[in-house]
Amino acid sequence: MFFIVPAIASALSTIATAISTIGPAAVNFCVNVLPKLGPLLSQGLEALKVVSQIVNTVAQVFGIFRPEETAEDIGDRALQAAQKGITPERFDDHAQYMDALRDFDLDRAKSDQTPTATKIMAGMALAGNGLDEKFNAPDGTMGNLWVLAAASPGFFTADTLTMFLKSRTSVADMVDYFEGKLGGGEALDVEDALVSQLQPLMPGSDEQSIREKIYGAADALHQYSTSP
Repeated sequence: MFFIVPAIASALSTIATAISTIGPAAVNFCVNVLPKLGPLLSQGLEALKVVSQIVNTVAQVFGIFRPEETAEDIGDRALQAAQKGITPERFDDHAQYMDALRDFDLDRAKSDQTPTATKIMAGMALAGNGLDEKFNAPDGTMGNLWVLAAASPGFFTADTLTMFLKSRTSVADMVDYFEGKLGGGEALDVEDALVSQLQPLMPGSDEQSIREKIYGAADALHQYSTSP
């Protein structure tokens, strides 16, 4: 359960209304991921930009974004393009849609009028959608990576998230683990897999210290989800 104060709930509703124009996959993000980003929004724009940098890097590594592209720019383009009927459903795959966004002529006046947070979160939705397609995951799965990064950006860095994706870690199982939704044996299986995958990134750490870092990240997610 993620706690959201009324003011943030109102802001999320406005953002969701804008992002939903992009199409069904974006609607899925708004329903299943965006509410979990409420605590991040309450921390302010700078905190959001920290997470967006993680999103940018991961999306660039897997070819969803090009090296110079950002969630803010892609989100801006997607929101304006949707007003012209350019949405993902019109294309054979996410890559073709992204090419159409790159070719789209932005209205700079509209860009200036659109809140930065709305543009960034729209771009985060598209980055997640692109990863869903790349890894054949159900719509809305990969967007949960941004929630983990929001809760503990020092642990869920771009390098760590990239490693998890390259190792074909089940993102759904990992999110369920950190959200405390798994039972004892199932949770231990996921935890053991995480320890094994994290060892190359933490060569100076023994198994127990890696587990403690994992527990710390889980605690951070709990604190994040219950913060006003």
